[in-house]
Amino acid sequence: MSITPIRNILYLPLGIFYFLLSFPLFIINLLIPKGKYIEIQTKSAENERAWRLSDIGDFIQNGDRVLDVGCGNGRFGEAIAKKYNGDVRGVDVVNYANATIPIDFYDGYVLPFEDNSFDVIVMAFMLHHVKHQDKIFSEAIRCSRRGIIVYEDTYFSPWQWAFTVWNDFYSNMAVGTVKIVKGLEGKGIWGMPLPFTFRSFKGWQKYFAEKGLSEKSVILHHGNIKPHTKATFLLEK
Repeated sequence: MSITPIRNILYLPLGIFYFLLSFPLFIINLLIPKGKYIEIQTKSAENERAWRLSDIGDFIQNGDRVLDVGCGNGRFGEAIAKKYNGDVRGVDVVNYANATIPIDFYDGYVLPFEDNSFDVIVMAFMLHHVKHQDKIFSEAIRCSRRGIIVYEDTYFSPWQWAFTVWNDFYSNMAVGTVKIVKGLEGKGIWGMPLPFTFRSFKGWQKYFAEKGLSEKSVILHHGNIKPHTKATFLLEK
């Protein structure tokens, strides 16, 4: 799996364009009426959860016990519980939870669970938020019985890496600030760690193989205009 040469070349000017566009967009979003902004963000979040669930397929089975590591507001774990009738809980280092699943808070290093406590562990766009990736990923392996689902922003060129770093900062700090102002998130999002520990697509594949995991499936989502690539790794022990 890769990226077409044409898309890779076009991602350079598109990255510059989106970087410049992000500043007026921040002001525009602040000025959008609260009700309209909430409507836009709610629809965007629903679409995000929909493609995430679609990527999972039958990797999570009905009734599975699932842990969402770095669960954020908990809504994705809530969606997993609803679709798979599973026993789902979340864990995170910051508190801006807004969901019905039980959520624990921990030190970011050691998961407070026994070995093989969960059938599947989900790590959705959280590994690039920690410097100690190896420690927390080893914990996920320890606590999972069958496998791990990893969603990550990734890149195929130096300029896509640069845009991915900027996009992560903007999405968490700038968009997060707007969400706080509009009442969509708690101020805990300002405490989000941003070490930008991204890996290239091949870098992630090599890392997972070194951990002894096999890929049941890998799905790439390339932005058509926005120079952004998201990957879903369904990993088996």
